[in-house]
Amino acid sequence: MAATVKGISKYELRSMEIYYLPVKDRQLGITHSYISQLRINDPNMGVLLDNTFMPVAERTVICEKITSWLINNLFSDINKFRNREVGAEWFSVYIPVRVLVKDDFLEELKNTANTMNINLKDLCLCFNNKILYEDHTVITNIFKQMKEMGIKTMIMDFGDDFCPITRISSIMPDYVLLSQSVTDSLLSSKEEKKITAISLYNFLKSINVEAITSSIKDDEMAEILPESFNLCTGTYAGNYRKPRSVR
Repeated sequence: MAATVKGISKYELRSMEIYYLPVKDRQLGITHSYISQLRINDPNMGVLLDNTFMPVAERTVICEKITSWLINNLFSDINKFRNREVGAEWFSVYIPVRVLVKDDFLEELKNTANTMNINLKDLCLCFNNKILYEDHTVITNIFKQMKEMGIKTMIMDFGDDFCPITRISSIMPDYVLLSQSVTDSLLSSKEEKKITAISLYNFLKSINVEAITSSIKDDEMAEILPESFNLCTGTYAGNYRKPRSVR
């Protein structure tokens, strides 16, 4: 995998592709938003997903180059989507903590958005749940700045076994994408697991953080979602799409 990261630098990111995962509002029956996924399509190694190579890239400055490429290409796609009148509320992009805490990151993001005629309200910045382990004062201040700028925020894989759940109340993201384990608990035949999952939903509701349930397959599974929690991903919402297929 280290060789893959070196290859990213060598080949100037030419093998990168962005795909978009729909987030569905089950109550309205429409696509609410899109979560982006970065892939490497390499002729020798095949297709590599971002959760495979980004953990390695994030240990080096290469992740800054990848993030810059991703933001620029996402903004280009957003302009195309808006020209096609795609009605999604926002489009997400994953940001490594290493990039987020740079002094000039938010200013550079705003300048790039202005240059490319992007409304920051169209943007949702996504973060690994490990951000909850970072210096709370620093991260809390950055999240406040993003909210003031109109940028939405989301914590990924929230609720998994290694996620410090209660720490979320200090940074207050707009959304969390719940982990597969939360969906599994909702479907579990064990009552205690269901109760634990529903308690998590209720906790998020109490602090005004909107939950997106992952891996919902069909209408029957969608019915298991607690009342007033309508956002979800999975085959019920739609599979990953190339930019030209985003509607």
